[in-house]
Amino acid sequence: MNPSTTHSRKPIASLSIDFDNKWAYLRAAGRTPARSSADERNADVQPCWESCDSYLGVVSERVVDVLGEFNLPLTAFIVGRDLQNDSDVEAIRYLGSLREIEYANHSLNHLPWMHTLTNEEIESEIMTTDRSLRRSLGIRPQGFRGPGFSCPAEVLSVLIANNYCYDASVFPTSIAPIARAVFLARTKLKGEQKEKAKKLYGGFASMRQPNRPFRRSIESDGLWEIPVTVLPLLRTPIHFSYLTFLAGFSTIAAKAYFRSALRLCRITGTAPSLLLHPPDFLGHEDDQDMAYFPGMKLARQPKLEFVRWALKLYSDTFDVRTMIRQIERPTAMSELVDASPVHSTESMPS
Repeated sequence: MNPSTTHSRKPIASLSIDFDNKWAYLRAAGRTPARSSADERNADVQPCWESCDSYLGVVSERVVDVLGEFNLPLTAFIVGRDLQNDSDVEAIRYLGSLREIEYANHSLNHLPWMHTLTNEEIESEIMTTDRSLRRSLGIRPQGFRGPGFSCPAEVLSVLIANNYCYDASVFPTSIAPIARAVFLARTKLKGEQKEKAKKLYGGFASMRQPNRPFRRSIESDGLWEIPVTVLPLLRTPIHFSYLTFLAGFSTIAAKAYFRSALRLCRITGTAPSLLLHPPDFLGHEDDQDMAYFPGMKLARQPKLEFVRWALKLYSDTFDVRTMIRQIERPTAMSELVDASPVHSTESMPS
């Protein structure tokens, strides 16, 4: 049998990474980098998330190594702030060593509460990063994902006005309230920041959204929405940070869960879009500041072995593409007509 024919019969899927640097995680969690012994002796030193080191260089090498083993493409959502540092730009460019890379917009300052920003602030968050991606990487971004899966209608308006093809901010999970409660319990957020974080991960409204690419619109204009896929029917997460969190308790259980998830995606005709994060490529010995993050209980070697196993299974099961290529289906695009503004949920045919 012709290998290309076998490959073409696989259902379409996509793979992405939110290429967030450590500062973004620490700030969102209200944490600061661990003090050095010298800092502990100096009472005048005030540790701040802005002073933390970058792990993008280490992570980009591991991403290329692991994904390259299976010849996988990747969509990387980039934070504009990280394009201001030459070494971080080099780490981001190194992702281009993969078979195929798509760079997309992940806002300027990675504020996981964009729903609290003014229209002017939202436009600045998106378009400043848009210009930085064009200048630093020579590409025009076609996709956006809101930090913390925050995507109010004002975000869609900016994306549509600037000819973006898709948003990827919907996380239609049934356990959003639980995930939010766990996040808040693990963080050190206080006051106004804690109030802003109470809308992270969407909510029951997000759970009602489709679990496959669909069209969203404002008035007569629209764009694709590519949700972060969850387990069909139960709507529990299947992104890699959740999987490595489960693997920290039982690798056998985590593998069984992921196998079941991919099987259900095939049975239900769900075109999956799976999500990676930089900590998925870091073990607990790599960074003590990230110890609070789900999945950081695992040591580096067993974690990378698990991620390799899961990516190989994903690659064997689906025709994995970048996100922009996942929606490049002319017949589906021409057949869809939005029925209502903003909340239209007409799904892409499987």
